[in-house]
Amino acid sequence: MATKKPTTKKKTAGEETASVRQAPPPPPAVLEPIDEKIIAALRQSGRIANRDLARLIDVNEATVRTRLRKLESTNAVRVVAMRDLTAMGFNAIAAVGVQVKGRSAAAVGAELAELENVITVNVTIGMYDLEAQVVADNIEELDRLLTDVIAHIDGVERLFPGLSMKILKYNPEWAPL
Repeated sequence: MATKKPTTKKKTAGEETASVRQAPPPPPAVLEPIDEKIIAALRQSGRIANRDLARLIDVNEATVRTRLRKLESTNAVRVVAMRDLTAMGFNAIAAVGVQVKGRSAAAVGAELAELENVITVNVTIGMYDLEAQVVADNIEELDRLLTDVIAHIDGVERLFPGLSMKILKYNPEWAPL
């Protein structure tokens, strides 16, 4: 008796080969007054030594070390270096709405997130499937990124760029964990 050879369906360009899944977010951390003092001091200087931090908030160094470990392990705090966009010479910043067709928004967003000049990517509900923040040295570079790079990503149907004319607030102290 002949055995039947299994057939495999060839995926089309629009079909996804992997699904993107996210773990549920952890419960929000409960911050005590000492934690708030530690966070406030770290905002001023993320490189402050534990000994100096302890002296500043009037506790012993072991307390600071223990509280920092707890804050980091619960994702309440992560001390990182953050870029100051204006100091780095990014003179063109745009919020870009992206309509997606033929691929999942998460897959297109993951590909957008790989681009160095794309600094945030969010899957959204509403007029756009994605919203990205794109930075460039100048308008010409921003134009090239939007028309020659981002517009040609598989699944990008339409772009809705909004050029930032004047930044009224930019707070590099806050970032999602």
